[in-house]
Amino acid sequence: MSYSSSPRRSVLITLSSILLILLVTLLPFNFTAEGVTFKSAIRSFFEHESGFSDIIGNIFLFMPFGLDLAYELRQSRIKPRSTFFLVAVLSMALSLSVETLQVFLPWRASSWIDISTNTTGGAIGVLIYLLWQRTFPNGARTIARWVRPWLSTQALTGLSVVWLISASGLCLLLQQELKIGTWHFPLAFMFIFYSTFFIPLGILLAMMTSVLKNEPKVYLMLASAGIVVPAIMIEVLLRGTDLRKANLIVSATIALFTMLVVRGRLGHLLRY
Repeated sequence: MSYSSSPRRSVLITLSSILLILLVTLLPFNFTAEGVTFKSAIRSFFEHESGFSDIIGNIFLFMPFGLDLAYELRQSRIKPRSTFFLVAVLSMALSLSVETLQVFLPWRASSWIDISTNTTGGAIGVLIYLLWQRTFPNGARTIARWVRPWLSTQALTGLSVVWLISASGLCLLLQQELKIGTWHFPLAFMFIFYSTFFIPLGILLAMMTSVLKNEPKVYLMLASAGIVVPAIMIEVLLRGTDLRKANLIVSATIALFTMLVVRGRLGHLLRY
């Protein structure tokens, strides 16, 4: 993974990974200090128990941040051990900031468990990156070779149809069999659930926009419509008319983050 991207795009990717965390943990940002005391906040911090789905969700939520930050640090020639330490510390600092803000959200509860699991997610992310870098030093070029044959209008149209049919069919099946429209997802679990739909979409959009690099207007329209329209479609298929702003924002952000990562990290290798 010894490849580079433009500084501006790198900043956008890093900021999008942070934005994803803030959206999942702090939506809809209705902060209030009413009823909040230092004593109650401390008691909640040490006594609140997190469920299994929250623990898993917290880990997965911070893994993209750990992966991306590890990339940035290694590109700056920072040693692997220092990279691991810095990512772990910054993951903890970001989690602590989020947990502090959650004190002022009535339906949220800050917990030391959340900080621990979030930090663990960031640490796992950096370990995955370092292991990949050591095991597959030319892995990015290998991925690019796999992707290039699909960079044609015909192939991308076919992949789009496959994604549309697969996603629609899975959504309808889930709605009919599990009545998923009546569920109330914890946001952390929702992040994992929607990732199964929107990470592949983000990769597909990155490939599409790479073909249209010389047509900025079409590129911007495709990138915008390709993120927003599928997010609305999936939400309608899963929940009918009960559209939820938080679900739509998380879905769109996952697709956007994935698209930025693929374009930013593999861009020059795909020759666009």
